[in-house]
Parts: sequence; C-alpha cells; structure tokens
Amino acid sequence: MNSATPPDSHSQQSPTRVRWLMILLATFTAVLLYLDRVCISTAGETVAQNLGITKAELDKVLGAFFLTYALGQLPAGWLGDRYGARWTLGLYIFLWSLATGLLAFARTLSALLILRLACGLFEAGAYPLAASIVRRWVPTPWRGTASAIIAVGGRLGGALAPVMTIQLMLAWTWGSQWWSIPDNAKASLDSWRPVMGLYGLAGIVGAGFFVLLFRDWPHLHPAVNAAELRLIRGHEALNAGSSQGSSEWPPILAMVCSFPMWMNCAVQFSANLGWGFLVTKLPQFLNETFHSSQQQQGWLQSLPLAAGIIGLFLGGLFTDALTRSFGPRWGRSLAMSGSRLLVFAALVAVPFAGSAWTATLLLAVVGMATDLGTPAVWAFGQDVGGRFVGSAVGWANMWGNFGVAVSPAFFGWIVGASASGSGWNHAFQACAAVNLIAAVAALGVNASKPLVPDHQTYSGNRGS
Repeated sequence: MNSATPPDSHSQQSPTRVRWLMILLATFTAVLLYLDRVCISTAGETVAQNLGITKAELDKVLGAFFLTYALGQLPAGWLGDRYGARWTLGLYIFLWSLATGLLAFARTLSALLILRLACGLFEAGAYPLAASIVRRWVPTPWRGTASAIIAVGGRLGGALAPVMTIQLMLAWTWGSQWWSIPDNAKASLDSWRPVMGLYGLAGIVGAGFFVLLFRDWPHLHPAVNAAELRLIRGHEALNAGSSQGSSEWPPILAMVCSFPMWMNCAVQFSANLGWGFLVTKLPQFLNETFHSSQQQQGWLQSLPLAAGIIGLFLGGLFTDALTRSFGPRWGRSLAMSGSRLLVFAALVAVPFAGSAWTATLLLAVVGMATDLGTPAVWAFGQDVGGRFVGSAVGWANMWGNFGVAVSPAFFGWIVGASASGSGWNHAFQACAAVNLIAAVAALGVNASKPLVPDHQTYSGNRGS
C-alpha cells in the first residue's frame, strides 16, 4: 500500500493558527513596553521629591525618553528588516527592562536622565519590529486588525501602569497594613524604587520567553502547516529564500520625497502631542486643577489609556473594512482623518469640565479617538513599505514621537505663560488646533502607492 501523501492533500488542510500566537507575543511585548514607559510619570511627584528636583527638571526627564525613542525608530526598523525580530527585539526588550530596573538605584537627576534616555532608545525597537512581524505573518486584508491587537497590548500596559505603580508604592510604604490604606494616603519617598526594580525584572524574564517562542518567518516555525503558509503569503511563503532580510539601506530619499508619508507623519505628530499629555502631565493637571489624591490620580490616569483599547479594536476593524470596500487609498486616509476630528472635539470640551471625573471622561474620549486612527497609521506603513516595512514604520513613528517628546514642555510652557487659572484651558485649545490641522493632512495619505515603485505591496482586492 502506498503511504505517500496525495498530491492535493495540502489543499484539504485547515490552516494552523500560529500567526496569531506570534501576534500575541508582540502584544505581550507591547504590555511590557507601556508598563515601563508610563510608570515614571505616575510616580513623578514622589520621584521629584525623593531626588530633590523641580517640576521643570522632571518635565525634561519625561520628554528626554521620547527624544531618544523618536531618534531610535529608523535604525531599529532597519535592524528588524535586516536581521529579523527574534533576536533583535529580544535584545531590545532585555535592554530597556535593564534600564528600567536600574532606576531603582538612581540618586541624582543625571542618573535618572541617562537611564530614561537609554530606556527610550531601546524601546524604540518595539513598534517598528512589531510592524515587520505583522508584515511577515499576517495577510494584507487583516493587517489593521493585527496591528490593533498589538497596540491594545500597549494600551493595556499603559492602563495598568498608573494603578499598579501607585498600589505597589503604597503597599511598600504600608507593609502588612496594605489592605487598610486610607484614600488620602501618600507613598513614602523611596517607594518608587522597588517598583522600578520589579518592572525591570519582569521585562528581562519576558525577553527570554519571546526569544524562546518566536520565529522570524512562517516557514521557519515547526508548527506552521502548508495551508497557513499559503494563507499568509501564497506560494512565495514556501520559498526558503524569503527568510533572508533586506540588506539594503532604508529608502530615505523615497521617504523624504513622499508627500503621503509626510502627511502620515503629521497625523502621528498631532496624535502623540495630545496623547503625550495623558502619559506625562495628566497627574499634574488633576492635582493642580481638582486637588486629586495620589490614589485617585492613579485610577483616573488609567481610564483614558484603557479607553484606547476600545478605539484600537474599533479602529482595526474600521480601517480594514474601509480598505476591503474602497481600497487602501481611502481605507487608511478616512480612518485617520475622522479620528483627528473626534480628538479635536473632545479637547475643545475639556476646559468646560466641572470635576475631575468629567475632565477624565472627556480625556478618555481623546484616548479612544487617538487610538481609533492608530491601526490605520500602522497599516499604512505596512501597505507602502514592502521589504522596508520596519524602516517605513520607524520613519513615521520617529516624527510622531517628536510630538510626545515636546508634549510635556508644550503643555508646561503654555500653562506657565498663561494668566492664573487659564493655563490648562489654553493648552487644551492649542492641542485641539493641532489636531484639526492633522485631520486635513490625513486626507493626503495614500496607501495605494508603494515607497519603492517596483515593489508592489498591496495585494488585496477592492470590494472583496
């Protein structure tokens, strides 16, 4: 009896689902990313008092993270394109977790600044490399959804960070009496240190799990069957030669000369300018405007970031549905523009809030609307980037994170320069105006034209 596999047996296979395990690993990475990113702003008041630094100096530390984070985007994207995500992203996770853990030993402003600069530089590898994971593992019509799932991990980590950080600081302060902490309790000045050490250790362990379970290409994973390979890439996925990364330099000239790319960068800059407030200055706003307690600040800061999870899920489905119906040109552009208009409306309304909860609910709309456009932004880079997807996403993310880098200083300068009591209102109005301009810029985003003309990147069928 012939036991050879029939010629058509592969066509009868059900595709395995290893691709979603890879997306979950990238999502887990995003949780770690935002946990380490947001925790320092939540503990900022205690950190400043413990180290004897001013609010202006703390703003510089918060902004410094995003400066190196922005500058590290393009190199990280190229490294991912060249060497793959398994070892590159694993190393990035280890290094930023180490920098976070070492914060526990920082005794001066200089040490704090250097470690946050290092943390920003190494965290820069996360999203460009995650974009390359989506590009290599997910079929084109579902990249927006896959991108949204990964970004949800970031917002989940960001939402957990304020509550976890405050509660861990209070638990360290109160010891065995942690279950009876009063609402107005304050953490001790050194309570942030063990929390940073704990986050760093968790990230180092996470880096090991990522390297153990991840593979750079579908055909290199032993659990992927031929049906899943064809689903992801068609017959080209079976080509072992596709495991080689691109050794070419990033197409910097093509990116500089691309009008849609610059419009995408403008959208990301505006989104991150307002979103940066949520992860850096929101506790200060709640304290100065509504005199919120530390515990209340932790819970309130988590709400806008948690609301982003809703925006990401809806945004991923929305941009993919638009793309399947109208093609990538409007599928990405309209999703970006609509999200900016919603952010504009919410920011305009914040100055009229009469309580901390009302203001936070409006800022939760900002968080949700910001992330409503995030999957489209990511998918745009994956659509046009081709073999340079990491570089394309890194380039746009670099300009976007300049928005977060200037956000603390932007809000701090306007608040400080305004008349007493009106500073925060003026800051929100200015940020709203930037988002209105970005809504118009988003209409110039065109995901149907690849950066490198001879490398077609979009293979979906309109209306399919």
